[in-house]
Amino acid sequence: MILSYQDILAAIEAKEITINPFDKSRVGPCSVDLKLGDTFLVFHHGRLFRPNDRGAILKNTEVFRIEEDESFLLSPNQFVLASTLEKISISKDYAATLEGKSSIARLGIVVQAAGLVNPGTGLKKPSTLTLEIAHRANSPVELIPGMPIIQIIFHQLSSKTQIGYDDREKSQYIGLDREPRV
Repeated sequence: MILSYQDILAAIEAKEITINPFDKSRVGPCSVDLKLGDTFLVFHHGRLFRPNDRGAILKNTEVFRIEEDESFLLSPNQFVLASTLEKISISKDYAATLEGKSSIARLGIVVQAAGLVNPGTGLKKPSTLTLEIAHRANSPVELIPGMPIIQIIFHQLSSKTQIGYDDREKSQYIGLDREPRV
């Protein structure tokens, strides 16, 4: 079941979902708009990446932090990782999915996150969410920290999971703070 406007607000009130900072005006009929953070992970052009070689991937990327009142220029065919401005935590009763905003998609920008925010994410330490941003259009697009970039949709589980994301030893992305990770 997808949470509706009033269900989202009730879950936030009950502290089953935490969004920080929270802006009630960003709650829609069945989602919450999240904003773009100020940190981007840029991949060096033309390098070979092996998915299981994290060291080589990190060596061939660069982190950019955008100052207030500045923007990040996304070039055609460029792919970057970024973070949400908000930190999230969700109880073991919920999962969430992320969908790019149509207003951004219509500019040729595809925004997603690895698809699923697992139950129990952020319970040890609320976390920003890493976004995968790809540009498919022909003209550069300015990404402005603080702009609405993605929608989070909350799903109630059929039953509370016994083990949440932050409980698993193999979970790699616990407590992300601003900087997106590969």
